[in-house]
Amino acid sequence: MGIVASQSLKNTITTYLGFAIGALNTLYLYVFFISDVHYGLISFMLSTATIMMPLMAFGVHNTIVKFYSTFKTKNSLNSFLTLMLFLPLSVIIPIGIIGVVAYDNIADIL
Repeated sequence: MGIVASQSLKNTITTYLGFAIGALNTLYLYVFFISDVHYGLISFMLSTATIMMPLMAFGVHNTIVKFYSTFKTKNSLNSFLTLMLFLPLSVIIPIGIIGVVAYDNIADIL
């Protein structure tokens, strides 16, 4: 078996195993051990995180792939990676704080 076929088989098995664990978690563990209110809250938070992640990452993944090899010195590479780590955090944290404050204000009104 070739390298590509071997890696494809391993990737397929890992993917199916991940789906099986996710299905067991969603269909059995969530339903029997979590109340309906908490199940809805967890589902909402996971869906929101899935939608928001690409927006909050600001293309950092693509930027790292494109520009990683252009840095020659260790110092410039470390500076680049530090920037790529803290740039999304500098946006996510204030937006999260604004979201919490806005939610509390809206919840007080209702």
